[in-house]
Formats: sequence, structure tokens, C-alpha cells
Amino acid sequence: MQMIVQWPPTYCGRSDVHCKPFISKLRFTIHGLWPGHANGETHTNTCPLPPKSNTVDKVEPKECIGLLLWLVGSTKAYGYCTSNIVPEVDYFNGAIRFAELLKGMVPTLTRGGMGPTDHHAYTVMGMKTFISAKVLNNNKNIKVYISCETVNSSYVFLTNIHFCLDKRLNTFISCPTSTTTRGCCTRGNNLVFPTTQFITDQGSSLIGD
Repeated sequence: MQMIVQWPPTYCGRSDVHCKPFISKLRFTIHGLWPGHANGETHTNTCPLPPKSNTVDKVEPKECIGLLLWLVGSTKAYGYCTSNIVPEVDYFNGAIRFAELLKGMVPTLTRGGMGPTDHHAYTVMGMKTFISAKVLNNNKNIKVYISCETVNSSYVFLTNIHFCLDKRLNTFISCPTSTTTRGCCTRGNNLVFPTTQFITDQGSSLIGD
């Protein structure tokens, strides 16, 4: 399974996207929770049926009902039916639990000198390594994926971070080795983790100012 979290300043800065004004711009949001192949790619089949009507009543905590409704929409819109892998209630509770575990990610990145900024770029490998060591707080080098939005010939914007989970949604696991770059070239300090929501195809004129 893959829990994919999205960085709003990059996504909402796209010219074809219109984000709701209440979305927090400096906190990762859940993009999806999907089964994945052994090669690191996720299933994208459309789920033909919504979760059972009584699933909502079984999900805890109740204050996360907004997240639950988003996940219901996700499974109907572009998710993949997971009932043959993990029961529906466990799926939604798992999504909420891992979202809670990751909610302190931006402060952790900032304290480690890897936080969002419009004036500095990071290496893709450096960002992955830091997330593994500090956000996941492990000594096993659990691999994560990063996906990016191309800015220009020199820079890419951080768009999503992909965390891999065991299929029963009990723990983080290392993502499979993958040759897919997900839009992130790996040469030098070219990864921008922006704070400003500006149109990505206009480039990052703030770096180096």
C-alpha cells in the first residue's frame, strides 16, 4: 500500500488547478492511499462501488469524519477497491492513523534544515534520506518516493511524498526499488520545497534572491 501526501503550494500553483481557500498551504494533505505493485507503481483502477453505508459509523475518531468523506470520494473517483486486501473499516482507520503519524512532518523537516523555502534548493536524495531518518525515525533506511513538478531546466518542485505500508496497514515499509523518477531529476541541488503558491510553469525566480 502507498500513502501519498501532497504539498499544496506546488499543486495549487498549477494553472489548471483551483484549490479551496480553506486548504492549509503549509501542511501536507492526503493525496491517496492505494494498493501498489511490486515495481512501486500504484493501482489506479476505478472503484465501481462506494464503501458500505455503515462504514462511517465504525471509523474512529469521529473528529476525522472530514478525512473519511474525502477518502470515500477518493475510492469512488480514482481509487482501487481494497476489500480483497484489507477490510473497509481497517482501510479508513489506517489512513487516519498514518495521517496522524505524519502530521508533524513539516516541523521536523524545518528543524533539520530541510524545511520549505523559496530561496534554497535541496537534493532529491538528501530529502529522501532525511525523511527516512528523521520523519520515520528509523535506522533501517526505509525508502520513500518523491514526485515533482518540472519548473524549468534547472529546478523541480516537490509535489508528493510516497510512503509505503504493509498491506495490512500496520507499519511503514521500504518502498520497492524503482527506476521511475516521478518527475524528479536527481542532478545536484534542484529540488524546491516552496512556501509560495505561484504558477509552476513560470519558474522559480525567487531562488537565489
